[in-house]
Amino acid sequence: MRMSRLFKRVLLIMMILFGIVATATSLLSGWNLYRSLTDEFKSKGTAIARSIADFSVEILLNRDASTIQAIIDQFLDIQGVSYVFVLDAQRRVISHTFVPGIPEEALRLREDVSKSEIRQEIGIQDFHINGLGDVIDISSPILAGVAGWVHVGMDKQLIRQHILSIIIRQQGLIFVIFLISIFLTYILVKRISKPLKTLSEHAKQLASHDFTVEEDILSDDIQSLALSPRDEIGELAGAFTYMKKKLRKSIKNLTETTAAKERIESELKIARAIQMSMIPKIFPPFPDRPEFDLYAIIEPAKEVGGDFYDFFFIDDDLLYFVIGDVSDKGVPASLFMAVTKTLIRSQTNSETSPDEVLRRVNQVLCVDNDSNMFVTVFCGVLHTRTGEVWYSNGGHNPPYLLSASGEVKALERTGGLVLGVMDDIPYQAKQLTLGAGDGLFLFTDGITEAMDRHDHLFSDDRLQAVLRRLHGASPVDIIHDVVSEVERFAAGAPQSDDITALALTYRNGA
Repeated sequence: MRMSRLFKRVLLIMMILFGIVATATSLLSGWNLYRSLTDEFKSKGTAIARSIADFSVEILLNRDASTIQAIIDQFLDIQGVSYVFVLDAQRRVISHTFVPGIPEEALRLREDVSKSEIRQEIGIQDFHINGLGDVIDISSPILAGVAGWVHVGMDKQLIRQHILSIIIRQQGLIFVIFLISIFLTYILVKRISKPLKTLSEHAKQLASHDFTVEEDILSDDIQSLALSPRDEIGELAGAFTYMKKKLRKSIKNLTETTAAKERIESELKIARAIQMSMIPKIFPPFPDRPEFDLYAIIEPAKEVGGDFYDFFFIDDDLLYFVIGDVSDKGVPASLFMAVTKTLIRSQTNSETSPDEVLRRVNQVLCVDNDSNMFVTVFCGVLHTRTGEVWYSNGGHNPPYLLSASGEVKALERTGGLVLGVMDDIPYQAKQLTLGAGDGLFLFTDGITEAMDRHDHLFSDDRLQAVLRRLHGASPVDIIHDVVSEVERFAAGAPQSDDITALALTYRNGA
């Protein structure tokens, strides 16, 4: 008979429980029997001792020891009586039932007459006699001790044998009950484990089943169990039926969701490619213009972002350069960015100053801006022959002036607001002149507000320190080193914002 794991566990529990019950029952029964039989033996011995004492008064007074011997010999036939001996008033043994002679332990009793005997009371004590074992000695005075004493010994070994016999029978009955319980438990566990095994095997098949196929994978046994949920097994089978339906539905939804997600990811990749195609990415952009060196980079936090940069000539000497940051992220920001960048190009010509460009673009962005999005823009124009720069800032981070002497400082603010919030906002322009070796570093807040795992910001101070260390470096090295410092600072923390930077160095044909 092959036992299931469930039956083995139940059997182990039953053995432990029956073992505890059997032990407790044996101890309790043995103790109760011991007290009961001991009291019975003491009562019997007391009755015998008093009986002999009553019959022996006149005989002892007449000094007829042989008659006393005949009397006490009769009591040895009573079950439990181990010995009887009689003492006279001088505590001499005048009759006894010991064979061949009275042992020394009994003689010591002759010398140890207790106060209870003197007060005409029954004396009871336990002691051991070699050859007889443990006994209960019961003494009774004869004529208040004037004529002597009677000692009756009750065999305690008989009490133990009786207790042992009863416990053996009791344990045998418990063992029979245990065997019957095992048999009934085996039948019950088998009835439970068989459907559980069926459900277990079915659960293993679920892992490899194709739920996209409309095929009923429930066996007849499981279906029959599910249709009659009279107990927990039936409820479990019903749960399998419910789980099958839910799994099929969930996998169908998951398949559709995965396909939709893959389609969205594909579309986002296409959107990113389109967005990146709108941004100049060939460097050096003007290899035939030695008056300046320029490099830029953009790293969106998502597939598509809201940061942008742009640069273009509007005539032979005027180079426009722009950097911007849309307030949102993702696809909405990328669309707003594309519109802003297109508007800036459309509003730029040799007669339009940077502040006027921002004013016109702002007016257009404010029209029907239901999304309430806005964009920060820094717009500048470089006269490549003179190094003169005119710029206007629409709420963007002030770029840094990198002087040839190694000084790094932020450009003066022009006080302009972000674009797309309020129309008819005036913008101002300011002017500076770059000398040979001077440069500009334009960036978005994705650099200065980059955070590490402890939510510490990269900060403007850290950016200025990096720019000072990169004194004299090319725009390519400046941007790559700054981005590397930001990544090292973040130490694997997720990128929370787009990172965009543009570096320009004026050479003046040098």
